[in-house]
Amino acid sequence: MRPIDDIEVIDNFISPSYLTELNQAVDPKSMHWHFNGTQTFSDGSGSLEDFGFSIVLCSCNQPNLFYDTKLSTFIRPLVYKIKDYVGASTIVRSQLDLTILHKQKYIHPPHIDIQCKDDEYVSAIFYINDSDGESIIYDHKYDIAPSSFPTNMKIKKTIEPKPGRLLLFDTRYAHTGCSPSEHQTRILLNTVLL
Repeated sequence: MRPIDDIEVIDNFISPSYLTELNQAVDPKSMHWHFNGTQTFSDGSGSLEDFGFSIVLCSCNQPNLFYDTKLSTFIRPLVYKIKDYVGASTIVRSQLDLTILHKQKYIHPPHIDIQCKDDEYVSAIFYINDSDGESIIYDHKYDIAPSSFPTNMKIKKTIEPKPGRLLLFDTRYAHTGCSPSEHQTRILLNTVLL
């Protein structure tokens, strides 16, 4: 895998016409999203506001194997393009994430995407729709998620969502996202690669 410059942001990663079709394909008015009672913690320990929706395309249990759905088939070329761009050999997991409007800005709790001791794991966030709700990457790295993250972590970088923007970073960075406060939805593709 080629080295990632710690945190990389690439705009216009896909063609405008594919991005338009992708927005239509994931539109919550026509697509069935799965409710997550907590967006960041699988054990349900998040706050009441830490909720969202997801669609799993490729799970950690079966890396490189996409579910056989129309949506997964449509998005798979984008995931392969990201994989090729970083020079990865494995798609560890890939899923769509959706958070909805909060009248006041809500910052989800920090997390790491997977537990790993290898600095070659890369997290990729591809922003799909026009929305607010930035991604925040903190200056702390973790191989294993602590029971609670420090409350005084310094922000290393804040990335505004922009349709067609790809964000790449070392998976071990503690990071989070914000729910939108000016748009109805924030939709992104979250992929972990090795």
